[in-house]
Amino acid sequence: MSEKRISHCQGKGSLTHNNRKFNAKNVDDTRTKNNIVFVQQPIEEAYEHLFGAAVERYNARQKRADRKINTIYYEHTFKRKISQTVVTAADKRKSFYEDVVQIGDMKNTGVGTPDAEIATACLTEYMQGFQERNPNFYVFNAVLHLDEATPHLHIDYIPVGHYKMGVDTQNGIAQALKEMGYGSGKDTISRWREAECKVLTEICNRHGIQIAAPEKSRGSLTVEQYKEYAKITEQVEEKKEEAARLNEEAESADRLLKHRVEQRTQVESVIDELDEQFQKKNAAVAHLNEEIAEKSSTLTQTTAELADKQTLLETSAKKVTKLKFIDEIETGKTMFGGKVTLSKEDYGMLTDLSKKQIAAENRESELTAEITRLKKENEDAAERNAALEQKVQEFYPLREELRKTKNELGSLKALYKKVMDFIESLKLTQKLQEFLKQRARGVKR
Repeated sequence: MSEKRISHCQGKGSLTHNNRKFNAKNVDDTRTKNNIVFVQQPIEEAYEHLFGAAVERYNARQKRADRKINTIYYEHTFKRKISQTVVTAADKRKSFYEDVVQIGDMKNTGVGTPDAEIATACLTEYMQGFQERNPNFYVFNAVLHLDEATPHLHIDYIPVGHYKMGVDTQNGIAQALKEMGYGSGKDTISRWREAECKVLTEICNRHGIQIAAPEKSRGSLTVEQYKEYAKITEQVEEKKEEAARLNEEAESADRLLKHRVEQRTQVESVIDELDEQFQKKNAAVAHLNEEIAEKSSTLTQTTAELADKQTLLETSAKKVTKLKFIDEIETGKTMFGGKVTLSKEDYGMLTDLSKKQIAAENRESELTAEITRLKKENEDAAERNAALEQKVQEFYPLREELRKTKNELGSLKALYKKVMDFIESLKLTQKLQEFLKQRARGVKR
């Protein structure tokens, strides 16, 4: 096994990257499931756990209301909302610190090799003792990444110091290092890292990994040359971080834009479908309304005919009564026997009345059957009208659903405009367009 060097340096501090809320180009998504998460606590919970009670104690001692802290400790200290990246306050304290620890490099400890497995075991053992060795560094997020070229550990922690003035427990790395026994001054963080590297070296030795001595910091450079080199290196790193941040924002904006476009397409498709359904249903409703009007007209006409026939029936009934009254006329025997002699005129009138009686009775039977039939048709028409009314009622929810969908589309369009305005306000429009063109070329390939 070749000698390996330990890398123990300060990271840029991006929780979204560490926890894979987004993936950079050097991340293999298929291996993300192999990452080892030691602790993953939301930063707002960590701050409340560390400083919430201290703020309450501080406020309880204040006699003047204007001296009390009226916001959460994070916002009071850093003058902004909770961020998933490192924020620096006016007094130079950071919202949290990150250390990236790595054994070897991609040439001699690439993921998937036996050396990488041993390095993973060493880093795991190192992390398991980190909090106990550093009681004033509260670790709220720690992940061992195995989905990049080389196994490496991201440790995110909040330094906790205790003070006699002001809030008795605060975010303070200098005080935290002092309380852990590393003294004061600008070299305290270097002494702490040196001690941590020594611990990791001992762990590696136990696992059979030989750690090479660290490279000289200056080599053959003069002090002035090294300072200039360090300054340029720092600027390069800052530019890299800025480029990574812009790339992250561009990718996020691209994902959001694509998501909004997909949503808009889906909504427009749904609206078109609903509109088509509405048009069909509306035509069906119009057709049903015509049928209802036609049936109503027929019903009115039938009702009128029934009324006329009822009147005719009553008239016929009166005529029948008169004929029956004639039958009840008693006739006595004449001197010529039982026969009654009528005048020709009376006989003709009686014959007519008899014929009318027979016709009236036949007509009464026909009208009764007709009335029964019309009543049945009336009842059937009423049932059909009720069914048509029910169908008409079923279309009202569709109209309401179409109205809501159109409102949602309006909201999505407004949100889409806000996203584009936000991208333009960041001056990322051109970068986004270039990024989308590159993506489009990649898809064509």
